[in-house]
Order: sequence, then C-alpha cells, then structure tokens
Amino acid sequence: MYFIDKFAKWFAPDSFRHLARQTLWLKRQGKIDAFDFLMSSVFGQASALRMTYDAQARILLEPVSRQAIHERFNPRAVGFFKASFEHVLAEALHHQPDAPMAELLRAHFSAVYLLDSTSFDVPPSLQNLFPSCGGDASPANIKLLLRYEYIQGQLDPRALLPGKKSDLSMAAAMAGTLKKDQLQIQDKGFYDARAWRAAQKAGAFLLMPWPRTVSVWACPQPGQPEELLNLSAWLAASALDRVEWAQVAMGKEQHRCEGLRLTAFRLSSASASRQRHALQEAQRRHGRVPTREALELAGWLILITNAPVEKLSADMIAFLYRMRWQVELIFRTCKSTLRIDQSRGDNEDRTQCEIWARLICAVLIFLWHSHTNAVCWLQHRMETSFEKTACLFQLKGASLASALVRGGTRLMETLQVLWNCSLKTTRKGRQKTRTNSWDNLYDLWLNPKPTIPILKPMNTASS
Repeated sequence: MYFIDKFAKWFAPDSFRHLARQTLWLKRQGKIDAFDFLMSSVFGQASALRMTYDAQARILLEPVSRQAIHERFNPRAVGFFKASFEHVLAEALHHQPDAPMAELLRAHFSAVYLLDSTSFDVPPSLQNLFPSCGGDASPANIKLLLRYEYIQGQLDPRALLPGKKSDLSMAAAMAGTLKKDQLQIQDKGFYDARAWRAAQKAGAFLLMPWPRTVSVWACPQPGQPEELLNLSAWLAASALDRVEWAQVAMGKEQHRCEGLRLTAFRLSSASASRQRHALQEAQRRHGRVPTREALELAGWLILITNAPVEKLSADMIAFLYRMRWQVELIFRTCKSTLRIDQSRGDNEDRTQCEIWARLICAVLIFLWHSHTNAVCWLQHRMETSFEKTACLFQLKGASLASALVRGGTRLMETLQVLWNCSLKTTRKGRQKTRTNSWDNLYDLWLNPKPTIPILKPMNTASS
C-alpha cells in the first residue's frame, strides 16, 4: 500500500549516511555502518529487555565487539543522532494522513495543538548541559517540550531543555509559531500575556485554565468603567452549573491582555471533594490552611480563551480542554514503553544518543498510529490506541531493525506484517457506558443534534 511504500523510502540508507558524514561521525567506512548503527539504536533497543551493547550488536550485519560499539558513542554521534531526528521529524510532519474527521475539524480550526512538557532525571554527568531545579533530586534533569496535533495525530517534540527551565519562559515562543485559525490547548503554567498577544496578532487561539494569581477585569459596555472581578464571590453566589463572562481582560500594565472569554464549570461533588482535599494536603505540607475563597474556586473548572463563541461554544470548551490529557498519555507511553527516561551507565554521549533515538522511534510510531487510526475508523468505526501501537513496535522492534538494515523484499514483507498486526491488535475497546473521543466530537460539535433552547437568567455573569 501507499503508506508502507512511503515509510520504506524514508529509510533510504544513503540519506542517513550523508548526515553521518556531515556531522563527521563517519569519516571512513568501517565495520559499523552509520545507517545500521542508527537503526539498531532506534528500533533494535526498543525490544531489548535491557538496553545493552550486545542487544545492539545483534542487529548489525558485521559482527563487532561491545567495545567497538562503546567507542562509536562520542560527541559526533550525538550530532548525528540529533540531525537524524530532525530529518525524520521533518518528513513525518510533511506527510499528513487522511484522517476521517480532518475536513470537519478544519471547518472550525486548521489545527488543534496540545502543548505540554515533562521532565525526567538523567545521569549526573549531564548536569552541565541539563541542570535540574536542585533539591534532593538528581543534579541533572531534562525537560521535554512536546506538541501533539490532534487532527492529524502528529507528534512534534519541540526541544530538549534543562529541567530548571520553566514552562512560562517558553510560552511566548510557542505561541509565536501558531498560524491563523489554529488552536493551542495548554496548561496554566504556560500563561504569559505576550503569548496571548502573539496568538491574537496571528489570528490564532489559545485555551487554558485561569491562573488564580492573575487578576480578571470585566469589560462592560463601552464608556463604562471596568470592574475587578471577585470570582470566588460570584461563583459562590451562583446557582448555575456554568457561568461565563464574554469579555474580560487579565493582568495589569505590561502584563495585561484583553479580548478574552472566561467560562467556569461547576465540578461534580466527587471531583470537587478530590480537588479540595488535594488543596488542603498541599497547604498542610507548607504549614498553611487554604482560604475560603481558594476552597470555593477548587470546586470549579475555570477556562479562558480568545476564541469567539461562534467558533468555540461554551459546551465544547470544557470537552476540548479534557483532550489535553492525551498528552499525559503520550508522556506515559514514552516513559513506560519507549523508556525515554531510562539510561545505562554514565556515558553522557550514549545517554544523549539514546534519548534522540527514542524520540525518533516515538515520532515514527505516532505517524504509523495516525495512519492505522484513519483506516480502522473508516473500516470499523473504531479508533486505534497509540499505547498498543507502541507496545507492538516494542515487540517487533528487533525484527523491524533487522529488516531495515537488510532492506529489499524482507523489509516490505516485515512492514506488511506489522501493518496487518496493527489493524487487528491495536483497536480500542468499546464500552456501552462510555463513548470514545471521536464519537463525542462528532455528536457534540461537528454534527450536533438539535436541542430545545433553555431560557437563562439575564445577568452579566451567566451564560
């Protein structure tokens, strides 16, 4: 099929050998071929119970010693693996699958990005490159900044950064990459007035929780003074399950941002109790007691966006924000299955190469998943799981690496077997009491059923 042919062409050995020469990792041809070395790290180590030189050596065409492999992990190898990652990522982002709901979703937004970051400790030998935040943890820590495009299912690892770097410091730069009619969903740690202004200037949209340390100002009719909102008092006095302000401004002076919507959703009693208990525990550890206002706000999900109501209704704001947890599932898969947070030994060059190799593996797995997902939905109206897809690649990693190294008919046969297994074994199960995310998107947003309008109180704070 077309995708398998395209997938095989991306792994033309000469392209990666050229990158090896550019980065000076390959000066003269020896027993260890650049392409073989890379594939044995990307896929060969994926299925190894322990990431060892022996497991990597078994993939290579020429028999070599553990010492020979050890010596090939040097600073130039780091440059080669990073350049290979950038090459694979560019190819993956350029190749867009025909997602079954892509056209329907693009009627609202040309892209829906889920942005977040995760951190993991690395050997102390990397503390000069990736210093941590300090404390009792490892002195070296890496923060992975990741953006996932939901419509096409494209994984885009943006950067490997020192663990002490805050999300706030990256917010404006990430918002600056957005284009017109794109939506980015992010956590409150990315709140920055400059990011909102950059998105508004580009005609793009952001969606995130309200940071409770940022002041909110209601914007009434022209000519009337602004009002500083006491959200806890407003919400405590409201009997509604959803309260919305259509025009608010946030922050002061140079940190001010205007033209936003704020919507508060009352949590269920069970969810509110969990949130308040977590707040009380966090305050207790610091020897404090939460205020009445903080306990009231803990019972609400409060979101802000600059998307107009005709483009993103209040009902869909909360649903789309819940999709952000897809990123958490991605992080869990990258750590538990692809073992991006695990490394062996204190060889800092090998550690960095392993991280770049696993990021290459992650990008390709999610590209593979997005294509099987589209086919499975069209044939069976079922989604496929990227966690199950990652487990399948882990299981078949050594055979795939060996097929890539040998090429030809064996490679195409291996890819075909992998494709057939993906369609059969990675489907998500259906539950009668729980619909999947695509069903919800279609029924609640893309093709909603007509409902009887509900009359609501006429005040400035209710929707």
